[in-house]
Amino acid sequence: MNSLLSTRDVEVKSMEQTVKHAEKNLGEICHLLGSYTRKTAKLRDKADLLVAQLFDFSSTEGHEVQMGLKNLAEDLAMIQDYRQAQVERLETRVVGPLKAFGGVVKNKRADLKKFNTDLNRELKELRKVEKIRLRNPADRKSISQAEVNALKASNNAQHSIRQLEEAITDFQRQKLEAIKTIFTDFITVEMLFHAKALEVYTHTFRNLEAMNTQKDLEVFSGRLKMADPLAGYLETSMSHHRSPIAASPKGQSLRPALASIIRHNNQQLHSQHPEKSRRVSPSIIVTIVTGSVKDNTATH
Repeated sequence: MNSLLSTRDVEVKSMEQTVKHAEKNLGEICHLLGSYTRKTAKLRDKADLLVAQLFDFSSTEGHEVQMGLKNLAEDLAMIQDYRQAQVERLETRVVGPLKAFGGVVKNKRADLKKFNTDLNRELKELRKVEKIRLRNPADRKSISQAEVNALKASNNAQHSIRQLEEAITDFQRQKLEAIKTIFTDFITVEMLFHAKALEVYTHTFRNLEAMNTQKDLEVFSGRLKMADPLAGYLETSMSHHRSPIAASPKGQSLRPALASIIRHNNQQLHSQHPEKSRRVSPSIIVTIVTGSVKDNTATH
């Protein structure tokens, strides 16, 4: 009897360890992946703010930089769309199934508890038989009844252990399948996002490389040079009028003229370089970017 109980005790402890380890480790992984998903959502929100700021900044710059910043903002906005899909897939295909597996662990714990109850009942009845035999060895009726009760308890325990073995084996199968499916889905979600992001970033990199900041600098310098003779003309005009009240309208009339000249220069810039208002095609492979980066490194 003692050897049988000892064997059962080892078997039950092994089952309990299986459930305990799954509950501890998968529970912690579920918590961490939930945090990972929330952090990814926060990163998406911060990137949305960056996109808005880039659009605001672009409106203050020259044509070349303006188009470059707008293209950059649009590409970053596109990546945040992909990131939103990443967050949704992580929630439904990774975090959700891990949370659901917690219910499976709870059921197996209930099975273990039931078996322990049956095992304790069997042990109690067996001890009762031994006690009656020691106290009243001649009381065959009491001994016989105690033995019947002990046999019934043992049969229940045997039935429970077989059910528990099947349940724990099924639990182990579910656990292994869940691990394979959940983490395969996790990696798939990550690969999809990064593949899309790399494609967009490749396009963004080429757009930024094509941005001719020297043209914006030349336009800026031209505006400064244009402003100097106009300022001299303003001083000359004002010197012919002693009254500051009379000088004010003439000084103000030059501001629309300056604005008109600047607008004219911008229109000329657009007409001379209409291709800068169009974005570069995104059909670029990763190797092109890698080569461009190496070429830039070599030239510097």
